[in-house]
Amino acid sequence: MVKKCNVKYVSLIICECFAISVFLMLYWDQIYGMWSFSKTDENSSACKNSKKLVPSAMKPIPPILEPLANKELKPPGKASPEEELERIWNYIYQRQYHCTESKYLGGLTSGPYIGDGAYDLCVEKQFWPQGGDKAKCLVYSFGINNDFSFDDEMAKLGCEVHSFDPSMTLADNSVTNTGVIFHKIGISNEDNDSGFNGWKMRTLKTLIKELEHEDRHLNFLKVDTDKSDGTGFEDIVMQELLETGLYKCVRQFSFELHLPGPLTQPKHLERCRLFYRQMRALNDGGWRLYNTTDNVRYKASVIKDYTQRSNKKKIINEAGAVILWESSFVNFEVTGTCKEAMIR
Repeated sequence: MVKKCNVKYVSLIICECFAISVFLMLYWDQIYGMWSFSKTDENSSACKNSKKLVPSAMKPIPPILEPLANKELKPPGKASPEEELERIWNYIYQRQYHCTESKYLGGLTSGPYIGDGAYDLCVEKQFWPQGGDKAKCLVYSFGINNDFSFDDEMAKLGCEVHSFDPSMTLADNSVTNTGVIFHKIGISNEDNDSGFNGWKMRTLKTLIKELEHEDRHLNFLKVDTDKSDGTGFEDIVMQELLETGLYKCVRQFSFELHLPGPLTQPKHLERCRLFYRQMRALNDGGWRLYNTTDNVRYKASVIKDYTQRSNKKKIINEAGAVILWESSFVNFEVTGTCKEAMIR
């Protein structure tokens, strides 16, 4: 009898230990679901097709692991155009956080640019605290080009949405049927009533003050702007976020990154290096990249089997070549309102 009891007791202990181990493995994977760090398919969204898993708790900030391929490159700012491109290429496709609950909102539904203008919203409670803020969610959307589809969807979620685009003919302070407020103003690194292209331009800090949003969080910031030289204003926005401290009050940030060639030209190579420095600095501030989608929609509609890798081959030496990425970050370290975040 003693031997049988001991066998049963030992078996029970083994089963309990196994169950606990499985639970811990599943819990760990739920928190750090990106440990494999395999490169995502460059022609797909990292979170677009993610399924809703268990409700997310307040998750600790995941560590940043340098892509293995980048460890063999020369230091940032001192490498060749080929190596600098390889560095940002490996960075942008390595998901730093696995968003388990997301919604892809907006986007054109027809034509060669179908899907253009759509962005991913991570709706985990930690990053989308519906009802958690004293005021309703606040959204700034820069670059509309007469497509309010994303902004309208955000308004339908109950958000206060402000859309900015100085190139449109729509009257300033117009309100759409979904309640989106339109501003005929562009984003810039300086305040000017007749700035770029003669447009009214403002810094992000000034807009937050003028719209009296200093005592709010900026729940979602979207920047999808274009210049005739193949670049955009996203670098200006990221630099201001870092210099003013506003990155501390932004919960989510989505933007289209414009990387034109040839990278053998110093100004284009410096832009490539700048983007890498800025995104790593945002990482240091608690931001984690969770989604990247390739914008090759037009080229793919006219050239069979066209992918972002086609651009990668050309951008080093070919004028007019450009890489477009639509990327999204979530902020693990929101510290307060925009007024509290700003460095005076």
